[in-house]
Amino acid sequence: MRPVLYLIRKEFWQILRTREMLAILFIAPIIQTVVLGFAITNEVKHVRLIIADQDNTAISREVAAAFTHTDRFDVVGYSTDMRRIKEAIHRWEAQMAVVIPRHFQRDLRRNRQPAVQVIVDGLDGNTAGVALGYAQGILNRVARDHLGDVQFREVLQQVHLVEMQERMWYNLDLYSPQYMVPGIVVVLLTVITMLLASMGLVREKEIGTLEQLMVTPLKKHQLLLGKLVPFIILGFLELAVVLTAAQWIFGIRLQGSYLLLAGLALLYLFTTQGLGVFISTITSSQQQALFVSWFFMVFMLLMSGLFIPIENMPVVLQKITYLNPMRYFMYIIREIFQKGASLQHLWEDVIPMTVLGLMIFTFSILKFHKRIE
Repeated sequence: MRPVLYLIRKEFWQILRTREMLAILFIAPIIQTVVLGFAITNEVKHVRLIIADQDNTAISREVAAAFTHTDRFDVVGYSTDMRRIKEAIHRWEAQMAVVIPRHFQRDLRRNRQPAVQVIVDGLDGNTAGVALGYAQGILNRVARDHLGDVQFREVLQQVHLVEMQERMWYNLDLYSPQYMVPGIVVVLLTVITMLLASMGLVREKEIGTLEQLMVTPLKKHQLLLGKLVPFIILGFLELAVVLTAAQWIFGIRLQGSYLLLAGLALLYLFTTQGLGVFISTITSSQQQALFVSWFFMVFMLLMSGLFIPIENMPVVLQKITYLNPMRYFMYIIREIFQKGASLQHLWEDVIPMTVLGLMIFTFSILKFHKRIE
């Protein structure tokens, strides 16, 4: 055991002896958490809008004002020239145009259905769909307030016998970082531990110290233990730093058990360490290890459900995500963070994550032993 402890101390000294590495481990994750936490959001705000008021009446101006007095839209201009509107959308000066037709006020007061044209740049389908929903809500509200027949308005209000009462659970203010930051924690934990494991072992091969270690009395499993334990410890330090930043900067508190999160994070680290060892066996330089690590990272990230809901993916890709350990840990950490979930509610994700982690780790260790021999 003493040789293993010596190797662990050596590895810690090698990792922490430079200021650059300390900055990468402890300062960079805080900066990344802050930047990504605020930048990555599924909210749609400040859609650039042009209004074409062809009616120029009190109600049409009220419609225009309703779009102005919301942070969902930024009114960038007014024009009744359709060529000007087309050019603005083509040049990305505007993403959306609302065309209020002539006789809008007259038709509304006569209980007719005036047709308001909404033109949307559909390149970004998600933004276009959400913005259309916002616009529909604003137009419906204004139309309801200005129905011409008072009796008809009262009858219409009485028809709606079902009243909807909204209750937001777990994220009362629909605060986007509440959902995104736990996912960012998983990403940073994966990147740091996988890169450290892969590049640390490859560095030993590059400078020739791996062969020197092999002629020592150390056994192969002791060598791997001494190399990987420091990365696991640093992974937990990384987790603590990012969780602290999430609480202090974003005001996001862990609703569940810290002990449960730590235990499941340890299981997940078997996966990242196993991938790091595997990458070190198929690469011969740190540059190659970095490239291959990012290859795995991009695949895991896009198939984890962080940016794109898994339910929205094609069925074939949904099946492939079951082979992605990050998918399970992403769900686990969000459930513990936001809902305070216990192990009995998470076992359906804990079991496949554990099985995948052990398979990847075992395969990587066997390949590492074969490579050494």
